[in-house]
Amino acid sequence: MFTLKEKLYLLELLKKQNRKRLFSFGKKDPSHDRLVEKLEQMVRNEQVNREQL
Repeated sequence: MFTLKEKLYLLELLKKQNRKRLFSFGKKDPSHDRLVEKLEQMVRNEQVNREQL
């Protein structure tokens, strides 16, 4: 299991990779968006859970 800091770092890397791909006009992997969405949801859930504890 990843910590919140690690999840945020992975999310940042995925978003940077997406920006680089836009400029190189490379083919986008369909799982990329799903992974970014899942990581964002995990981060939101963890932040909400920390606030409630």
